Amino acid sequence: MPKGTVKHYHDNFDFCSFLFVSLFVWAIVSSSEACPVACNCLSNQKWECTNITSLGDILENSSRAVRELTLIHITDLNSFSDHLGTSFNASFESVRKFTIQQSTINRISALFIDSFPNVERVFLGDNQFSCSEHILTLQRWESKTRKDKLQCSSPDGVAKTELFLALKTISRVKEECPSPCRCVVKSMNSQYSVPNLLVNCSRSNLKVIPDSLPKSWVIELDLSHNQIEDASPLFSLPFYRNVPVLNLAHNHIQDIQVPNDTSQKNHFRLLNLSHNKLTQLPENLLGETDTFSYQPLIMLRSNPWMCDCNSVKMFQTIAMKQLHIIGDFIYLTCEGDLEGQLISSPTSLHRLCYVPAVAIMTIRCVNIVFFILIALVLIKTAFDLRSMYAVGIFHYFAHLLLLPSR
Repeated sequence: MPKGTVKHYHDNFDFCSFLFVSLFVWAIVSSSEACPVACNCLSNQKWECTNITSLGDILENSSRAVRELTLIHITDLNSFSDHLGTSFNASFESVRKFTIQQSTINRISALFIDSFPNVERVFLGDNQFSCSEHILTLQRWESKTRKDKLQCSSPDGVAKTELFLALKTISRVKEECPSPCRCVVKSMNSQYSVPNLLVNCSRSNLKVIPDSLPKSWVIELDLSHNQIEDASPLFSLPFYRNVPVLNLAHNHIQDIQVPNDTSQKNHFRLLNLSHNKLTQLPENLLGETDTFSYQPLIMLRSNPWMCDCNSVKMFQTIAMKQLHIIGDFIYLTCEGDLEGQLISSPTSLHRLCYVPAVAIMTIRCVNIVFFILIALVLIKTAFDLRSMYAVGIFHYFAHLLLLPSR
């Protein structure tokens, strides 16, 4: 072989070797640059990332199209997409398989779900789910998720409930919840009339009570700190019989009309009417307390009670017959002339119902004088009649009456 030909092949071999080594080094460098520090890039399209505080951390300075993404020990799935915008969406359009493991899932934004538009399979096993309205967006992945052993971890009343069953229930409650109230599922079932749904309408500027409530629930209803004046519908609307716990504190209620119908009388286990404008205990509010199958509790403090002998007697009689039925009885105070006086105090009853000793003595003296005067008049009359009989006046008048008329 000519010497020039050998040299030519040797030069080509050196060039190919250099090119191969360069490509190899470039691949290693580019691979190391493209794989985020917190991730283990098992292949060009498969990432496994641990302890990520933001998805922005694994996307920064990287344009690789990952098809399989696994997130382990994620603490916040709500804020990941808040600051990434359209670049976030573009980066994860290629993901087909998405896995979250060993994480506490208590909030997932709709934008986070939208960031994986082409995902085909979602794996959510081995996580802690706090089931509330804040993770309802997970329902959009229900058809793509393997549901085996997916259960709620909290709150206590919902724990161990199948995840998507709980989310469907929470979603239905949210739709039926009266505006502007907030409904929170406390338990998936109720025993012994214990509320399993909290309807919180506190501080909602309400002037009337809600005209609808979620169906098929035992409800704790909080209407405190509003501007409600009329609470009578609570005893006439049938669905309020599913409300054993009612908080009406800090409103403007002056009176409550309770029907005489036994079926519509007080059915509340706990009724808070404190800090209102009640002046008298509403008629039939307690009804025949001896017939209750449970011990109701009513809170009445900080109302401007107008005290008289009958009202104070009624309060104290109720307190004696049904101990603790008025939970804050010892704090009830009078308005008006007895402002600040405790209704529970024996002094109040004495001042209102018993006449002072001086007044009693005065009345007794007046009665004695009256009887003496009557006795004197009777004695004087009898004496005069006897005197008239003695002098013959009766005979004279009898003679005049008996004279024949001419």
